[in-house]
Amino acid sequence: MKQLVELHGGSVEARSEGRGKGSEFVVRLPVLESAESAAAPPAIASPPPASGQRRILIADDNVDAADSLAMVLELMGHEVRTAHDGRAAVEVAASFRPDLILLDIGMPTMNGYDACRRIRDQPGGRDTIVVALTGWGHDDDKRRSHEAGFDHHVVKPIDLATVKRLVELPSKS
Repeated sequence: MKQLVELHGGSVEARSEGRGKGSEFVVRLPVLESAESAAAPPAIASPPPASGQRRILIADDNVDAADSLAMVLELMGHEVRTAHDGRAAVEVAASFRPDLILLDIGMPTMNGYDACRRIRDQPGGRDTIVVALTGWGHDDDKRRSHEAGFDHHVVKPIDLATVKRLVELPSKS
């Protein structure tokens, strides 16, 4: 829920005074500025022109996070596939041939570093933009992602503005 709310520019807080005293959860989402704005659909719901559509693979073992991000990208008009482990990411990349891959590093069956290397070895794999989208943000993690062939390294949670910037990256081919 936290990642979905943050994708919409909001925040989530959890509070408790201790065991047996209950919990309070606060979700804050931005409001529209005027009644005219409320009548118009949100900008994200308008698909881009067909020429701006990207083929995007999201690979993350956090199924809810991957599916939430996929929904946002589909609302933006993109064609999206998901995978929930490293081996599946390599297989989907081979058959789907995405323009952009958002690839978690800490996944089961094969980590993101190895998955990126294998994707790069596939036909067309060098032309794909591969972004490490991960909770691992130390300098050593960034160095290792660069060495594995990632084009960019983004630390979770990701916000909507960053999602838009990644989708708008120029193609490598």
